[in-house]
Order: sequence, then structure tokens, then C-alpha cells
Amino acid sequence: MGKKLVNEHDSELPDKEQVFDNNDTMVEDISDEEAPPPNRYNVSSYGWDSDVEGLVKRLRRGDIAVPGFQRRFVWGGPEKSRFIESLILGLPVPTVFLAHDAKTKKLNIVDGQQRLMTLQDFLEGKFFLTGKQIQEELRNCYFSRNVAKAPSSKVLTDSDARTLSDAILHSIVIKPDPVHDDSKLGHEYNQAIIQIFRRLNTSGKPLVAHEVRTSIFYGPLDKLIRNLNNEPTWRELFGEPHSRLKDMELILRFIALRENHSNYRSPMPRFLDKFMEDNRDISEDNAVKLGEAFKAAATLVKETVGKDGLRSGNTLTVARFDAVMCGFDAYLESHPNPSLDEAVEFLELLESDRDYMWSVEEFVNDTERVKKRIERARTVFGA
Repeated sequence: MGKKLVNEHDSELPDKEQVFDNNDTMVEDISDEEAPPPNRYNVSSYGWDSDVEGLVKRLRRGDIAVPGFQRRFVWGGPEKSRFIESLILGLPVPTVFLAHDAKTKKLNIVDGQQRLMTLQDFLEGKFFLTGKQIQEELRNCYFSRNVAKAPSSKVLTDSDARTLSDAILHSIVIKPDPVHDDSKLGHEYNQAIIQIFRRLNTSGKPLVAHEVRTSIFYGPLDKLIRNLNNEPTWRELFGEPHSRLKDMELILRFIALRENHSNYRSPMPRFLDKFMEDNRDISEDNAVKLGEAFKAAATLVKETVGKDGLRSGNTLTVARFDAVMCGFDAYLESHPNPSLDEAVEFLELLESDRDYMWSVEEFVNDTERVKKRIERARTVFGA
């Protein structure tokens, strides 16, 4: 049917910044809502310099490890090559942050995974240097003849290989107090280290909220969200996959509000953090239930109001997303054989509701407005 419902208040979004990365779908931003300051922590640290060869040996032995909260390796060939080139040219590179694990005695990577894994992969011959921006004599070179893929492959000169092996990386080793270890997840999830990870990844080109979330709270819930993000119906409603995971954040938002809206407390980013942390290891049965609920609601949106039903102009708005998805989800709970016309009629009724209108006028992630919006949607749709 593709019918779009339009309200007067949809014409402007005075409180929110629009996010638009390249060809990304514009999504109403909630990044200005920050959590309160964290607790105080007992942390000591010291500097440590090591050459590249020594670091790679420690990586191979597992003395330096990638902890569970680290984000996935995402550098491409040109980025890796520029980093290797910088070391060969003698240019300074950013400091690596490591955390001393009091239980295993290993050094867990807090910041620098991309750099350290690049070094290990290059010395082991997993890639050769690429990119138009690096020096021509380095282009297409493997580290050495021992790791080159073919006898005819280009390799670094002995001088450049030695320069790389002897290059020094500066590290800061953090020693957190075990008293801050997570009570359930243990020493690897020391809350001081998690806080350092977050802050190191909110400078430069920062990780946005869900990029940090999916790095730290990986597990069955994260896997479910990633799988749902590939669903054709959702892709049709949202658009192309978002470069900063805004589409995945909306899926988490639906699940969290569906399951726990009555306990919602602003700010929204903190609510989503806590929900994902508390439910990261959801059962297989619960994952199936939540997945089916999301897919069914998305299908009903597609068959009725279409993708425009989640938008104000060109921007996908979180308040409309909440109302449409949670309302349709509630309707499907009591109507296993839904009427498309009736679903649209209920949505029109909701959007003429005074309490609902108040909940979407401004400050749409405020505690009482979010609760009111979900409660009115579920009530109007008959849940």
C-alpha cells in the first residue's frame, strides 16, 4: 500500500542533528545524550618500548592478546600499507595501549589492535604493500623472500626489512585494580579498562555508540542483531547498510524497548548499553522469538506504510520508528492474521492521540516521553 502518514510536527527536528555519511540513510542522531560521569578508578600505568620483531613474537605466543571487548579488525589493504610504510620511513606512529591481566599475566590490547595485527600479518606474508599513495619502490612488496607467495614476488630490500623489524613502538601498559573486575564476566571485563577503551575510541574519528557496543558486548544478542540487519525486508525499509551501524542500533532499540520499556531511563545510549550488556548471552529460544517479532513487524510496515512510514522527509526518525514498529508488534501479538487496512487505521488513531503527540513533540528520548510513546502505541493497537 505504501501509504505515508504525515503529522505537522514532522516538518522539523529542532533538537537533533542529522547524520549523513556518504550515501548513508539519514537517521535522527541521539549521540548528544551522554551518560553521567563514570566512577573513580584505581589505575596505574607505565611506558614500554618494544621493537616490531619483539611485538610480533609476543603476539604469536599469545603473550599479547585481543580481549573480548575489542572491535573486529577492519583495516583494508591501503590503510595497512600506509602504516607499514610509516615505520619503514621512520615516521612516528600512535601509542599502543595494553592492559596487564593480573590473572593470566598477558597484555590485553586496549587500543592498537589494527596496528599490531597489521605488523603480524605483514611479517607472516598475509599481504603485500598496496596503494597509490605509498612509495613506488615499496608497492607490491612482501616482507621477505621466506613469506612471499611466489619466487617472482617483490620483497622489501634487506635494509627496509631490517628497518621495519627494528622500528620501535611505544606502549602504555595499564594495571587496573582487580576490585573493578566485572562481577559476572570476570577480570577481562575490568570496568576501568572498558572505560579507557570507550574514551580512546571517542577521539579522532570516533567509534559511535553502537560500534563501541558491538565491540564490547559481543555474543548471541549481537549475532541476532547482525543477522536481522541482513533481512531483505529491513534492508528495503532502511536502505543500504549504514557505515556507522545506525541500522543495527535501531534493531537493538526495538528489542530493548519491546522487552524492557517499562524500566526505561534516559539517556537512551546508556539504556541500550545496559540492555545489551545484561542480555548479551540470550538463550537460543529467546533469540528466535525476538527475531521473529522483529521480522513480522518489519514485514507489516513494508506491506502498509512502507519505508516512508518511518521517516520525516528524508530522515528516519526514532520516535516514528518506535511508534510504528512497537505498535505493529503489539497488533501482531493479538492478531496473528493481521488486516493491513486495520493496522493502518490503528496507526492513524495513534497519531491523533494527544498523549502520543506530546511524546514526539520534542526531547523524544526523555524518560517519560519514551514510556508514554510505547505505552500509548501498545494500548491503541490493542496489546
